[in-house]
Amino acid sequence: MNISLRPNRRGFTLIELLVVIAIIAILAGLLLPALAKAKVKAQAAICMGNTKQLMLGWLAYAGDNQERLVNNFGVGETEAEISGRTFQNWVNNVMDWSVADFVTNLAYVRNGILAPYTDAAVGIYRCPADHFASPAQRSIGMSARPRSLSMNAYLGPFNRNKTDTWAQGINTFDSSYRQFLRTGDIPIPTQTFVTLDEHPNSINDGYYLNTSGNTGNWGDTPATYHDGACGFSYADGHSDVHKWRGAWVRTKAVNTIPGDVSGVSFTEPLGRADFQWIWQRTSVKR
Repeated sequence: MNISLRPNRRGFTLIELLVVIAIIAILAGLLLPALAKAKVKAQAAICMGNTKQLMLGWLAYAGDNQERLVNNFGVGETEAEISGRTFQNWVNNVMDWSVADFVTNLAYVRNGILAPYTDAAVGIYRCPADHFASPAQRSIGMSARPRSLSMNAYLGPFNRNKTDTWAQGINTFDSSYRQFLRTGDIPIPTQTFVTLDEHPNSINDGYYLNTSGNTGNWGDTPATYHDGACGFSYADGHSDVHKWRGAWVRTKAVNTIPGDVSGVSFTEPLGRADFQWIWQRTSVKR
């Protein structure tokens, strides 16, 4: 009698497949938060590297110019530098959600007066976690705008007019506080911020401004790119990431709408504490 031996081809049952899928889902649920945290930490490390490089350039510029701080112009003043092809601001662009030349032209970053001290490295002006672009910008191939950093408005000349109040060491928009014009003017360099990540809706020029009279709304608004935290650089050259505590962090979505530079409201105690934290690192009374 001939006996045919055939291999057992029994497949997985439905229950076994469901068990395997459930195990994979559980493992993914455990791993994804860890991977997300690792990504946040990696982006923060790159952001800190960028701002440290920028601070080396900022300090080197002052060292070559009798300790004078680099120009830190407002919107109209920056646009005048672009139209006049003079490019004397620390960075010569103005961010909005349009595809205008003053947003998209990377030459305006490379032509800034800090560029020779940073090897004209365009990438150091943007946080790697800033991936925001409007539909119009994405339609021309932009995945992000070229700058997410702004400079403390109480540092450096605000315009070319040397009879303006800034030239007397008085901030143009808050006369009760000092405008620092030389590195030696800054009383505590380790506690005075130079640049920060600015909120995508708020950023326009490179001039980050709040005033001491603020009673519940940011003027210019800090960013929250690093899991509710913001990157800062300081006048002594170091950089770090500060975690915000207020509810305002979660109440303002990014609106890729041209012209949207509205401030963010904070009314609860932790939000006010956030404002005071950055204000204490902005300037000092005259």
